[in-house]
Amino acid sequence: MRKFVLSCAACAVAITAGVAGATGIEDDETLGIGDQMAERRVDIKGGVFFPPMILAGAGETIIIRNQEDEVHDATALDGSWTTGPIQPGALAEVTVSADMVLCFKSTTNEEYKGAFGSPETGEAPECFELSGAGDGDTAVN
Repeated sequence: MRKFVLSCAACAVAITAGVAGATGIEDDETLGIGDQMAERRVDIKGGVFFPPMILAGAGETIIIRNQEDEVHDATALDGSWTTGPIQPGALAEVTVSADMVLCFKSTTNEEYKGAFGSPETGEAPECFELSGAGDGDTAVN
């Protein structure tokens, strides 16, 4: 029984190493797994803010990274705050405050929408819709 258990453990290690070797993946950082949450980051890529909603409370700083080939920004739906232009490959920081508009868009392409959700409840702000942020007509508390 002991020999079987050791053999299974050796197989699992070999299979894991083989998969990583076959894909060229050395570790989780190469994949970017965990890195987005550790950095508290929203990426601009593939035509969207990803994730479209990130939980962030007052005082937290969120990094917004532009992974596209054109300049973008993150700007409150009502224009009350903005990151300013974020060059391709660059990043900007936003510090969430208790009274800020929590839904944002890219003024370069207004289809790109996102929001800061409540870390206490996990809920999205009222201005946020499942398909993206709202149109700015909804009052935000």
